[in-house]
Amino acid sequence: MSNPSTGSGTGTSSSKDKYLVVALHQLMEEYGWRGIEKHFGFVKHHIIYVKPGSSLDKIELKANVLGNHMDVDFLGITPQKGLLDKVFDFNVRVVRKSFEISKYVSNDMKITNEQSLRNSIIVVIKQLEEVAEK
Repeated sequence: MSNPSTGSGTGTSSSKDKYLVVALHQLMEEYGWRGIEKHFGFVKHHIIYVKPGSSLDKIELKANVLGNHMDVDFLGITPQKGLLDKVFDFNVRVVRKSFEISKYVSNDMKITNEQSLRNSIIVVIKQLEEVAEK
């Protein structure tokens, strides 16, 4: 994974969260998920991923920043099979992960604990794909 840092100095939580989202995004792409839509906001970020050959139609990453924490919902969306899927979102599975921003992004805007991030992404993808295969 390349480091998304381009500058130096001390980072605020609001800028550190963007580095963390970019790191998560890079990991998703390393595991074959292509980001087709990206929205980076002040405290909310939303990215949609697709992967050819996956049992999932898409994965949506929705991140909300709360102080020094970022809650990330990974929504695995399977193909709709009937009317109930359309009405009640039975085809959506959500896995939530909470990240302490300062644990993963240093004050000089470097990604730290990369292996922990990798493990989190691997587990999330596996959980979402297992549900889709059932």
